[in-house]
Amino acid sequence: MKTTIFAQKSLSTISEKGPEHDLWTCVLSKAAHDAIHCTDWRESRAAISWFKTGGFNFRAVCEYAGRDPSYVHKVMELPIKIREQEMRNIRL
Repeated sequence: MKTTIFAQKSLSTISEKGPEHDLWTCVLSKAAHDAIHCTDWRESRAAISWFKTGGFNFRAVCEYAGRDPSYVHKVMELPIKIREQEMRNIRL
């Protein structure tokens, strides 16, 4: 079974059935998609940096989406490493 950033039980204080939770879940999902699948390398690099630095905005989005930032960071490490390697290989 493939582990995703959404496999973790929600930790959010925002109602999981409310529009705010849905919004932040979409923001986190879009960032993950941009980091791993986006064809615009500038956008992909920005998303990768956002995940890797784990700054205030990253932690806030994770928490609003009901996810532990440490868990999200750990789950995204391998896909990001693979993506960065693919990007390096294409540039050669």
